[in-house]
Amino acid sequence: MNKQPARKLHDGTLYWPSTLDRRDELGQYPALSEKLVTRVAVIGGGMTGAIIGASLAEAGIPAVILEGKRAAAASTAASTGLLQFSNDIMMSELADRYGGQAAVRFYEQCRGAVGSLGRLAAAAGQWNDGFRPASSLYAASSEADEAKLVREFRMLEKNGFPVAWGASAAMPSSVAEAFPASMTTYGDALANPPRLARALLRMASDNGVPIFEESPVREVRRRGGSWVISAGDGEVSASHIVVATGYIPGISAASELKPILRRTYALATRPGSVPSGWPEDSMVWETARPYFYFRTTPDGRIVAGGLDEDRPDPAGDETFLRDRSDMLLSDLKRYFPDAEFEAEYAWCGTFGESADDLPFIGEDKEQPGIFHSMGCGGNGTVYSALAASMLLAALSGEKHPLADMLNPRRIIRQDDASGKRGRSLLA
Repeated sequence: MNKQPARKLHDGTLYWPSTLDRRDELGQYPALSEKLVTRVAVIGGGMTGAIIGASLAEAGIPAVILEGKRAAAASTAASTGLLQFSNDIMMSELADRYGGQAAVRFYEQCRGAVGSLGRLAAAAGQWNDGFRPASSLYAASSEADEAKLVREFRMLEKNGFPVAWGASAAMPSSVAEAFPASMTTYGDALANPPRLARALLRMASDNGVPIFEESPVREVRRRGGSWVISAGDGEVSASHIVVATGYIPGISAASELKPILRRTYALATRPGSVPSGWPEDSMVWETARPYFYFRTTPDGRIVAGGLDEDRPDPAGDETFLRDRSDMLLSDLKRYFPDAEFEAEYAWCGTFGESADDLPFIGEDKEQPGIFHSMGCGGNGTVYSALAASMLLAALSGEKHPLADMLNPRRIIRQDDASGKRGRSLLA
């Protein structure tokens, strides 16, 4: 198996790197220059690799993290940091495909993943800093979507999920007037993605998981009963490999494991621009596909995103990016008609989806020992936490409840492919 070619993942000016300080510096982890033997080799040092690495360290499982460039600096730095148990595909729609029990099980696992990520964040010293509890307002973008949202609310409520119909009383009246059909979910969170990822990497490193930067994978081969990874100027032998390279596999993989790559846009307004009266730690997303979403930051900015397009690479034209930012600001005015906003940061990035709106997570049965964690869709960070729990189950010889549903080599039927475009840059 050989390394896949690199791809540019974002363009424009990113907001999150401006929030980092010396506490968040990685300290330049070394490049791999030796031969190591371990149980698990994690390929990828972004958010996914950080969550999995910290989880392995907590469990006392020997592991190594390999990053081709700088850790937590690619898609992680471009993420908008919305963490929700709700997904691009509604639970009610998932029930239509796989049955009610399977749909509820998937949503329960996603809700549990948000909770486990909060626990990891607290252990890494990132509670209310890199990770903050939050609620989500899910708004119907059109009258046609109202019935779908009512059905979703009823199913969530029936199955014990923390949800309420309508906007909270703390929301400005303009929101309720613009979107009379909406529901609020609780138990979600907001993240500063690179800060959280770097803290989790430090946690992994401090607990015995070596991290190597600037160590691109050159080759992965089988030798005896182990996988041997040639990376940087060294080599790692491991019984298990975790492919945690985001939307693009870092090593050649099953032909089924090919995400649909798209382009998306995001911006951050100037500090102190959140209108008074907006409840802290509340985010908004809409039912339309592609749709609009936004959140706030501790320094009073609004981070908004959407306008997904069927193009695989980020836009590099400054004028084009400015036009898309103006469109996002116009969408934001629907919620705050009396406010004026200006984008201080604006960026465009690549994200991936699967045809059935579910992530690819699990062991490749045709390549035993290769575990894929590809969080396609808008809930990438939540899927990474879910992948960590699935990996720990696999290493313990247990079958995870979602192993079959998220199998990387699952067959996606044509009638399962929704063709919808969901939240983006959340991984």
